[in-house]
Amino acid sequence: MTYTPARIEHINDVLPHVEGRQEFGVHHKDGYSVIDYHYVLPDSFDNQYRLECRGLKFGKDGCVLARPFQKFFNVGEKPDATGENLDLTQPHVVMEKMDGSMIHPAIVDGQVCFMTRMGRTDVARKAERHLTPTLAEKCRVNLEAGWTPIFEFTAPDNRIVIQYPESRLTLLALRSTIHGYYSWQATAEIAAKGMGIEPVPIHTVPRDAHAFLDHVRAIKGMEGFVIRFADGFMVKAKGEDYVLKHRAKESILQEKNVLALIVRDELDDVFPLLDNQDRTNVERYRADVLAGIAEAADIVSRVVDAGKEADQKTFATVLLAGVIPQVRSLAFQVRAGTQPRDAIVTSIIKGCGSATGVDHVRPLFDAVFHAANDNNKVANCA
Repeated sequence: MTYTPARIEHINDVLPHVEGRQEFGVHHKDGYSVIDYHYVLPDSFDNQYRLECRGLKFGKDGCVLARPFQKFFNVGEKPDATGENLDLTQPHVVMEKMDGSMIHPAIVDGQVCFMTRMGRTDVARKAERHLTPTLAEKCRVNLEAGWTPIFEFTAPDNRIVIQYPESRLTLLALRSTIHGYYSWQATAEIAAKGMGIEPVPIHTVPRDAHAFLDHVRAIKGMEGFVIRFADGFMVKAKGEDYVLKHRAKESILQEKNVLALIVRDELDDVFPLLDNQDRTNVERYRADVLAGIAEAADIVSRVVDAGKEADQKTFATVLLAGVIPQVRSLAFQVRAGTQPRDAIVTSIIKGCGSATGVDHVRPLFDAVFHAANDNNKVANCA
């Protein structure tokens, strides 16, 4: 359970370590570059330089601009971070793991701006409503002195799972941009006060690793904890309640999944995991879907009834002329004896394998799902 941060001054210090590694991307943007990972292979982070490729920023000249957190893992995700190897008798700090977006400042073309892992994203621009002249100057001073302030941005319009009542920046850490080590927590707290913002809450937890993990599993109303040891090694632990809600939220954010739950009548298993706003949105969508199915079933029934005396050829070429393909297919099934609603539900379920499939069968239920905070996908809290 050790960590030795790589010394990084220039993008050329890192490029040889990601060359040929398809899971990493080097993105050249307007005035800066970003090295980040897209997915994880078993050996992706078995290298001290690749471990830093989690939103590492470089300027036009290739010099390092900002250094957010290195990639770190959940307890049990790696051999050196299992319950057996988690030695909480070593010097460490236990920070609350806030359920928002990591934000850090950088100086681009002489101006201080905020960035997420991927740079100047929509979320970063939202967070800039907190970038007062005073905070911008404090960030500039830190960056020019070789320190990257790392914040968490939480807000009602930047929601992942936990509901935060107001928009806020919280200082998580100060990190040496070149050397990669972290300031003392007390130093970060003093810096936060000077910036006019709150530092991340620090928690006291059991020193026995197994007792700590039992404590984490039982927590509710928060995501979990991040432990940072004196050498900078970090590990995160999330509560079971949060993990369940996150998975449910991730599923609900995809229309194909919530549609499948509706037509299979399986929403009751998911509702207890949803907050009020998500539940309201899902219930509204369910009502629209079921009404749409009923209307489609009525249309199909009337089409079939109108042609019950016609032979199959006349039915296909005359009575179904001009009818959309989805209804034509259903009409033949119903004419053969299938109940209209059953035929529709079966078709919808087949379409739930992809977003394209859902769009193909949408005329059969005539509704669109709008998840709470559609612009803030769960994948950004990795």
